[in-house]
Amino acid sequence: MCPDVIRGSSLKSPGSSAAPRAETAGDSPQPLAGELARFFGYSHDLLLILDDVGRVLVPSPSAERILGYPIDGLTGQRLLHIVHPDDKARAIARVRELLAGQSVSDLDARIFRADGTSVPMRWSMSLGPQGRIYAVGHDRTDEARRAEAVLSSEMAELRLRTARELHDGILQTLTGASLQIAVARRLIRQDPAAAEQVLAALGDSVSSEQQEMRLYVDEVKGQSPLWTDGSLGLRERIAAMLDRVRAIWGLTTSLETDLGDGGSPEVDRQVLRIIQEATVNAARHGLAKAVSVRVALDGQDIAIRIADDGRGFPFLGDYDTDALREKRLGPLSLKHRVEEGGGRISVRSTRGGSTVDVWLPVRARPDS
Repeated sequence: MCPDVIRGSSLKSPGSSAAPRAETAGDSPQPLAGELARFFGYSHDLLLILDDVGRVLVPSPSAERILGYPIDGLTGQRLLHIVHPDDKARAIARVRELLAGQSVSDLDARIFRADGTSVPMRWSMSLGPQGRIYAVGHDRTDEARRAEAVLSSEMAELRLRTARELHDGILQTLTGASLQIAVARRLIRQDPAAAEQVLAALGDSVSSEQQEMRLYVDEVKGQSPLWTDGSLGLRERIAAMLDRVRAIWGLTTSLETDLGDGGSPEVDRQVLRIIQEATVNAARHGLAKAVSVRVALDGQDIAIRIADDGRGFPFLGDYDTDALREKRLGPLSLKHRVEEGGGRISVRSTRGGSTVDVWLPVRARPDS
């Protein structure tokens, strides 16, 4: 691509130019200029040629659609002047890398439109002759909207889950606490030792609920590993979540993974939540001291195994999805989550611990 040729052409929409023809060594540059103009006009991304100080020499016609600037209005501007202030330092650092000979292909920097709003864009840049910079900017507005919709859905699920936990957990604990306090009051004079036992059990119960709610509060505040940068792999996110659970509940945890490319983002989120819920259940209800987690690809499924050394479930034996549903046995919330994801669950419960196996489709099913 020859910037001088492009610079001398006026870039028009594809429909306004003559049909391109094959060039020969004896042709003048002008027909090539028209062909390059047509090439620029076909791009849905923003194509820019900048001079050695970052001024726009040639913008593609898509600048008007993406940024609202006419070509003449953008030409001559320093691109950095319309970069969002929060992204300028990162942009400058990446341009310095470019000038030092490194390629730039993943620079996220928002650009101000002519109306003052900003557009999220991902940039690729390369260095041309005479210090010119060739820049391609991809409009990520639709991607940002989809990400926002996913986050909104997750927050709605979290609010529902928290409301359910408040009803099933804290409110029941507080109701039980009031009854235990009444019992302790009656025992305090006639049997102080028994009253002390009642109050100790009450303290353990309140402490357990407090630990449980810390996880939910962290999620709402965006501090949970479930909300970390999507660039982290599933294994790293599971490990971070287990670190958090270990810090709160004092568990010993281990993690083994064999994931390959893993599943879709939706399935990854289900995997994280299932492991968190099963691990917390083991500590809270099963009084486990150690939990091991294994996640691996199993054909078209992601297989998850959570094993603990606690006291098991209130029932004993081996149960698959159908048996759990038929006998109306728990873990009810976990079972519901798995079935919503189109998966299967089996439970082995003994007095020396429990094992929960879950299989989720690698790709979320359309009806799940």
